[in-house]
Amino acid sequence: MDIFRFIPGYRNVIFEEGKEPLFLTLVAFLIAFNCNRGYTRAARARGWGSGSIGGVHLHHVVVGIVFVLAAGLAAFTPGGTGPVTRGVLAIVFGVGAAFILDEFALVFYLRDVYWTTEGRNSIDATILGVMIAGLALVVSEPFGLADPFVAHTGRFVLTLIIVQNVVFAVITLLKGKLYAGFAAIALPGIGWIGALRLAKPRSPWAHRLYGSDKTARAQRRLEEGFASRFQQRLVDLVGGKPSV
Repeated sequence: MDIFRFIPGYRNVIFEEGKEPLFLTLVAFLIAFNCNRGYTRAARARGWGSGSIGGVHLHHVVVGIVFVLAAGLAAFTPGGTGPVTRGVLAIVFGVGAAFILDEFALVFYLRDVYWTTEGRNSIDATILGVMIAGLALVVSEPFGLADPFVAHTGRFVLTLIIVQNVVFAVITLLKGKLYAGFAAIALPGIGWIGALRLAKPRSPWAHRLYGSDKTARAQRRLEEGFASRFQQRLVDLVGGKPSV
């Protein structure tokens, strides 16, 4: 579609690399999530009612599931391979994914926890979804033999760099630091910091390797540390503060 051809570099970086459907998915996701969360926060503040069918509250996760399934099914049909059709399906999929992740906590807990503390899991899922889509968009194809960087650096050295980056990212994820772990895939320095710092008390790393004293330190860090406070403020900014 080359829909954003007016943006400098879009044609070379996105369109010609075949990344436009993923880019449209990400843009549609961000727009739909912001519109949806903005409306729900306004409805919460003003006391507006919610949509219902036959007296049953219609959660927008239901609409999202329909959108995602419809876009996925259409993508497997013969008519779903055209460039314009793929772009449209990518937009529909992105909107549906935004509706689903915005109420991810409701699906996880099987009850309406949208404005509760448990509902913060929806914001976590949304931020992680954006990070994963962003990584898929910016990460290049594996280096080839003819790549100038490989020719000068050497495949062995390059492999060591990639392996250590993956190891630090995995350790960070095992320590329960999901944001930092996914960010470390593209930014190695974040993985080094995440791997060296204390794990979260309920993470697999702490469960296997920490004693009671170190677990208590990790709990205090979780409750009082700068990173935890920053993450909490970020979630409150995106999704609104939870209700009692």
